[in-house]
Order: sequence, then C-alpha cells, then structure tokens
Amino acid sequence: MTRHTQHLTCIAAIAVAALALSACNSTGDPGSNTATAATTSAPATTDVSPTASTPTPTKSPEDEAIAAAEKMIPLYFQVGDSSIAAPDKFDREELKKVAISTALDDMQNLMSAFQNQQFKASGSTEVESITNPRVDLKLDLKKSPPDVPTVQLDVCIDVSKLNVVDKDGKSAIPADRKPRQLWRVGVSNYEYPKADAWRVAYTDTKGDKTC
Repeated sequence: MTRHTQHLTCIAAIAVAALALSACNSTGDPGSNTATAATTSAPATTDVSPTASTPTPTKSPEDEAIAAAEKMIPLYFQVGDSSIAAPDKFDREELKKVAISTALDDMQNLMSAFQNQQFKASGSTEVESITNPRVDLKLDLKKSPPDVPTVQLDVCIDVSKLNVVDKDGKSAIPADRKPRQLWRVGVSNYEYPKADAWRVAYTDTKGDKTC
C-alpha cells in the first residue's frame, strides 16, 4: 500500500442532567373562639425583589467558528469510515456534506484505490480529543490563493479498531501502524458567515506523530 493510501485508510459524552423539584405546604389552626373575645390574624406580607436575569454570554465569531469546526470533525471521520467500508457504494454527494477542497479530492482518490484493489474496511475511527484551535476568518475568494475562513485543530484519533482487508480477506494494514495518531485538520467555510457551511478542507498526519 502506498503512503498516500496508508495515510487515508486511517480515517474512518453526552452528559445527562436531571432536575428535581419539590414543594412543601404548611397549614395551621386559626385558634379557638371564646364567649368574650375573638382574634384574627392578618396574612404576613413579604416584599420580594425581582431577581435580575443573567445575560447569556455572546460568543465571538472566533468561538462560533471553533464550535462549528469541532462539530464537523467527528462527522467527517464517520462518513469516511462508512465510505471505505462499502467503496462500491461510495456517494460523493454524501461526502460533500462533511468535506471540501483537498479533503474531498483525497477521499475520491482513496475510493478509486479501494475499488481498483478491491479493499474493504471494517471498524471505526474514534476521535479522542480536539485541541489547540487556530482561527483565521479572513475571506477573499478572488485572491490567488484565496483567503478562506479556516479553523485548524490538533485531533487525536484512535484507529486501533479500524481494519482494511484485501479481496482475499487478508489485512492490508501495515504492521507498524500506530494505533493513536495526531492529525492536523483544517475546517474551512467558503460561504462564511453561513453557519452550516463548515467542511473539513485538509488533513495532515503531522509526520506520523502519536498522541
């Protein structure tokens, strides 16, 4: 397998909160009446000051871009894994929902290699961490090369459960493949500031570094 193919074959908690509410009511006897006297009590009044609401912090454009990029990365690996699991059913339109530019072309080339060599993958890639965001929101598509808003992140992935086999069912994974790899991933938005137009634009294995 070429280094290009080896590189590309590696692609591939929700917290639950509960709220308990309780209420407690108390009542008392108003007292006893006598023949000569009766007493009444007026309900106590309590001055309640209105509670000031805490304004929701407004995210900066950079924070919004980072959040969108971090959301896209696991989706990219999920679609990548499903694509190499069934390369004969590869759907470029499905991949375009998560990838663009170089990342999209690389996946297309990978699918061609898988189809020609009758490779098939099983298992999945797990994203363990996404750190160190670097944001550049300059937009000028008329430049050469163009300025495209991009968030670059360091992504630690676990590929130990991802396997690739040839037509005879023999594993095509190199023996020296590292189970945990550190990737540099760029997520770009060619339609910025459109919120749902972020896509993975490129990936770099950072010299086969582990994490």
